[in-house]
Amino acid sequence: MSTAEKGTGNKQLYVVLVIISILILSGIYYYAEYREINDPYDLAGRVIHVSEDITSYQFNMSSDITVLGETISPLNGSGYVGYVDREMDITFFSPDRSIDMMVVDEKAYMRENAGTWQSRNLDEQTWDSNDQLSQNEFLLADSTNLSMERIDSGIVLTAIPDQATLIQEAEKVGLDLQGDEQLRDYYVRYLIDEDTYRVLSIETYIDIQMKVQGMRSPVIIHNKINVYDYDEEIDIEAPFII
Repeated sequence: MSTAEKGTGNKQLYVVLVIISILILSGIYYYAEYREINDPYDLAGRVIHVSEDITSYQFNMSSDITVLGETISPLNGSGYVGYVDREMDITFFSPDRSIDMMVVDEKAYMRENAGTWQSRNLDEQTWDSNDQLSQNEFLLADSTNLSMERIDSGIVLTAIPDQATLIQEAEKVGLDLQGDEQLRDYYVRYLIDEDTYRVLSIETYIDIQMKVQGMRSPVIIHNKINVYDYDEEIDIEAPFII
């Protein structure tokens, strides 16, 4: 075989090896991306990874507290969060109060009971505390006790976060904790779309023993957030302020 023929043969072999390498890498990527996940920690990682590409979402939420055999709904809400332009349009309401909040052009606008709008510069704490999806994914990322179950509507991923984090959740709905409470049961349950690995709903359940009217009594907190209309961006306009 001549030198020229050897050179041509080596080039052809090189091209074949490159093609084979590309096919192998593509196969590995496809397997890693689309294989069925059966480990809850792998699932949590996939959910958090997928969330990095979300541009917007809408949500509605409800919160129930059962104490002394009576259930009340201290907080409900709904809204839109857009990451591309850093915009929000959210309403929270309780039996005797409503709060509207908008975020546009790095300013936060708020009003109570459909009154006069007030504005201030947006700070990260305001954004983070109202970004329901990211806020609850932090709970997932910090959880070391995970389990999963496949059901007809998707994959249920159950996490038991740090107790201090859940006590903070209890304080958010208005419970005045004194430090001697006993957590009896607690978890955060995520319903995951098995095709997109996006979060469809988030349930937080806390059963805590605490003093109520001088007596120790179980208090059950149940929060649920439904997340929908991913990546359907909405134009938000700042409210008119006189």
